[in-house]
Amino acid sequence: MRLAFVLFKYFPFGGLQRDAMAIAEACAGRGHEITFFVQAWQGDQPAFADVRILPCKAWSNHGRAREFVRQLPDALAQAGVDKVIGFDKMPYLDVYYAADSCLAEKSAQEHSAWYRCTPRVRQFLSLEQAVFGPDSNTNILLISAAEKQRYQSHYQTADSRMTVLPPGIREDRKVPHDYERQREGFRAEFAPDGQPLLLFVGSGFRTKGLDRALQAFAAVKVQAAYESARFLIVGDDKSAVFEKLAAKLGVADAVKFLGGRNDVTRFFWGCDVLIHPAYRENTGTVLLEAMIAGLPVVTSDVCGYAHYVTQAELGKTVSLPFSQSEFEQAVISALAMGRDDCLRRANAFADNSDIYSMVPRAVSLIESWQETA
Repeated sequence: MRLAFVLFKYFPFGGLQRDAMAIAEACAGRGHEITFFVQAWQGDQPAFADVRILPCKAWSNHGRAREFVRQLPDALAQAGVDKVIGFDKMPYLDVYYAADSCLAEKSAQEHSAWYRCTPRVRQFLSLEQAVFGPDSNTNILLISAAEKQRYQSHYQTADSRMTVLPPGIREDRKVPHDYERQREGFRAEFAPDGQPLLLFVGSGFRTKGLDRALQAFAAVKVQAAYESARFLIVGDDKSAVFEKLAAKLGVADAVKFLGGRNDVTRFFWGCDVLIHPAYRENTGTVLLEAMIAGLPVVTSDVCGYAHYVTQAELGKTVSLPFSQSEFEQAVISALAMGRDDCLRRANAFADNSDIYSMVPRAVSLIESWQETA
């Protein structure tokens, strides 16, 4: 089949974008022809697919989204595609991969009626309606059972159109046979004097709670046992506001903003705790990646995958209403976990959990579902 993979923007360090690329590559491996349709593309283009950029000139994100949707039907027709798989909400999709949370729920719970009447929110709610509304025929791949319930509460989406996928963690995140060598090499670079290393990974600094994480790091630093600690921040986002916060907290010299990285697995193997106090997080793939790499995790329970942390006993989840002091104590406790114990629990969790099969399951469903048209 000729498959169209549709999303507004591609950049190499976004979780949604990584999932789109993994599913597209797996489809190509099954013999399907792949074409990406995007507004903008950052990074290398894949050898296994064509990339078509639809130029969308508008002053706002929602204006560019509207223009992209206007152009899409003609672009799809010209390419002669057989099936359309979307990774952003919009009409004309045969399959939608639901990486984003429910906007109707967020706008109702967190904002006023005025907010829901703004042009931006009205535009994106209409795109959400096009996928989840009762008149749509789009089949939906979900990665969070909780989000399924939220979407259905607002749109009464039929169960027959919705499938919850298992996680899709890459197995190369597992503890390697040469773990000690890998860890020693990483720490020689980032902690040559044996400093404790805290890690934050994510490209949405505000949503993923970097402000909370920096406050927690400052609380850790006042502990005598951790006064030499360093905080490594991996993610492709604007950092100026958070650099100022680090300076205000008096920890700027111990914080490194490293940007997006392709070698994030080394950070899981080399650091001492991952902290992820997200305000919102549909799943939190990074939690599972860190856990199977042997790294304890401290997170907020808004993350869809937070329950795995409790299940594996590899860290701590902090429940709502979020308590900064509770989170800080949990980070200190996680830093005290024995390395051998963490590795034992990580290996047991990695070997006995269904956390790897998302991509092949998604490909099978894409192949089996009929087109909406």
